[in-house]
Amino acid sequence: MNKIAAVFSFLLCFSLALYAGDQINIIPYPQKMDIKPGHFKINSGTTVFADSGFEKLASGFQTRFKLVSGFQLSKNDEICTQQIRFEKANNLSEEGYSLSADSKNIVLKASTQAGMFYALQTLYQLMPVDIYGKELSERKKWTVPCVEIEDVPRFAYRGLHLDVSRHFFTVDEIKRYLDAMAIHKLNRFHWHLTDDQGWRIEIKKYPNLTKTGSHRIETLVGHYYENFPQRYDDDAYGGYYTQDEAREIVRYAAERNITVIPEIEMPGHASATIASYPFLSCTRQQINVAKKWGIFEDVYCTRDSVFNFLEDVLTEIMDIFPSEYIHIGGDECPKVRWHECPDCQKRIKLLGLKDEHELQSYFIQRIENFVNTKGRKIIGWDEILEGGLADNATVMSWRGVAGGIEAAKSSHNVIMTPGEFCYFDHYQDNPETEPTAIGGYTPLSKVYSFEPVPASFSAEEARYIIGAQANVWTEYLKQFSDVEYMVFPRIAALSEVLWTQSEYKNYDRFCQNMLTEFQRYKVLDINASKAFYGVSAQTVSVSADKVQFILRTDDSKAVIHYNLDDSQVSLKSSVYKSPVTIHKNTVIHARSFEGKKEVGKELIQKLAVSKISGKKPVSSVPIFKNDAVLQQLTDGIYGGTKSGNNWIQIGGNSDRELVYDLGSVMQVHVVSVSILNKPAICGIYPFGIIVLLSEDGVDFVETAREKSEKVYDSIIRIYRPEIFFPYKKARYVKIVFLNGGNVFDLNGNTRDSVLFLDEIEIN
Repeated sequence: MNKIAAVFSFLLCFSLALYAGDQINIIPYPQKMDIKPGHFKINSGTTVFADSGFEKLASGFQTRFKLVSGFQLSKNDEICTQQIRFEKANNLSEEGYSLSADSKNIVLKASTQAGMFYALQTLYQLMPVDIYGKELSERKKWTVPCVEIEDVPRFAYRGLHLDVSRHFFTVDEIKRYLDAMAIHKLNRFHWHLTDDQGWRIEIKKYPNLTKTGSHRIETLVGHYYENFPQRYDDDAYGGYYTQDEAREIVRYAAERNITVIPEIEMPGHASATIASYPFLSCTRQQINVAKKWGIFEDVYCTRDSVFNFLEDVLTEIMDIFPSEYIHIGGDECPKVRWHECPDCQKRIKLLGLKDEHELQSYFIQRIENFVNTKGRKIIGWDEILEGGLADNATVMSWRGVAGGIEAAKSSHNVIMTPGEFCYFDHYQDNPETEPTAIGGYTPLSKVYSFEPVPASFSAEEARYIIGAQANVWTEYLKQFSDVEYMVFPRIAALSEVLWTQSEYKNYDRFCQNMLTEFQRYKVLDINASKAFYGVSAQTVSVSADKVQFILRTDDSKAVIHYNLDDSQVSLKSSVYKSPVTIHKNTVIHARSFEGKKEVGKELIQKLAVSKISGKKPVSSVPIFKNDAVLQQLTDGIYGGTKSGNNWIQIGGNSDRELVYDLGSVMQVHVVSVSILNKPAICGIYPFGIIVLLSEDGVDFVETAREKSEKVYDSIIRIYRPEIFFPYKKARYVKIVFLNGGNVFDLNGNTRDSVLFLDEIEIN
């Protein structure tokens, strides 16, 4: 009987798990949810009831349901059975809601429009994905699982940013962006409207901002560091939003409980503005709208006439955007022009400031005081901390979390947006097979692991962390479909970070729910990345002559097949079940399958195994303060031309050397290294490589020398020289890389060459 009971219990739990997985796929996950047996069936007899204030939301639901189902749910002003009800509940918080569904009724409760809007988003997620369609569905049955939900967001600020300066997107595309934000219960749209490469918002008092500043004569081709010298496309590029179009975006966003926060960048990133009105700079000389990415030395001067201009601009901006916050940038402002400018130096002396950093603080505080007189507040990137923080400023911490910690400890509100977790212009899959991105590697799992509140914070300090935001910079995102590819599905992970209490987060459950989320994306025609379905390889144990690796995919329905013989994967290939150990250089081919269907890209990863696998050098020149980074040279994973994190950068104007201890005296006969040639960042092949051997680590004898015959060229490539010599006994191996000398950088300046190294092997 016990065995029978145990089996029954298992089957019951399993069926409930399947039910929950198949039917309850809500992202972000609610704070409290109780799943009940049964369904509410929506049919021609179902009516809709709405309390005062919720009629528009109820009507929107009726319209959407008729579009996809073909029949109208009639309105009923009285509460009755077989009804979907939108009810007022004053005891709920501003963005909180409850949703109750049984076989007779669905009841949505909230105290505000915002709360009811989120209740409705949850109702949509409880329904078949066809509800998101644009035309009549073939579905015959429309049901909602019986459930009790009580929900409220963890953070008040749940943001998504979009840079429209580097590349411009239409009003309709911005609306698509807002629609997707709403589905994920995000409530702040940070609209980056101005930068060096384009001014994108009409200012009536200063028409040159759009006449001149919204267009650049050409645009950089490829990645900033891809071509040497850099190349351009010879195509004029531009676009801007009229004030009426911007107001339409504000209105459209408000209907989705989203506040639009405009960013007018200052005092740096001002090339497009200065190109329009040269008097704004320290030199007052004519410049062009920037045609490449980066940081530029021409910034706003600190003369009174410049502040008058900015106040005029901000006055029109605040008339368009009713948001509590106005973002004023404040990041990456070079001080070269200020240091050379008589007007700026006079300002420093007059105010008794220490330096140009305090001058930037003065600049920000003066702008803040003006914005405050209009009843608004400012947000700035964490550089506004430098030289002293403006009294009422909110800090957006992007260079890690340190700036946010400093601001919160000073009782300033903070929005966490560290690049490591929240920059969606980073790669999310194997960089070698992905569209060009700015760099970095931020997969879905890393976004989900983000915790906005530092663990060391007290409850008092934690209250200053008002939320977080994902940033989408568009240097390499030319089309809106490119933006979608970078944002989705990572924004789903961040939405759960921001909405769901940390103790209720569960990545496995999230991935299970993502299977339905991808179906929603398909119906919505969102160009989401499929990295979720791909396979990644990770070494878990690396030691001499042995490397152990694991394969994983986020797709819980998939089975991974792999080969170790450098051949393509099929269903006949080995099924991955547990970590795999290899003893020689191997190329892994792996792919995930759902049944007989291939999903995701094929993984092709080369792994290296040698006598020094997993070892750090016992000495190095130059000396690395954090020598743990040198272990990447023997971690078994080969880097590619895009995967910058795999390469160790060694600078300086002298020879570089590494010494490895093999652990005991043994026969060796070959040393191989991986060298990245990337001249755009001064990375070139060394003048030569010398191998020296020793049995005691004191007396080294030169054993082999490879003289460089490489020509300094402009092509990114990987060299993997193998230096052979007759078998010799040695315990210590010293590898010397002869300094490559001086080279020219992208700006034509002479610089020391850089050595980029990856896997080093000794056999």
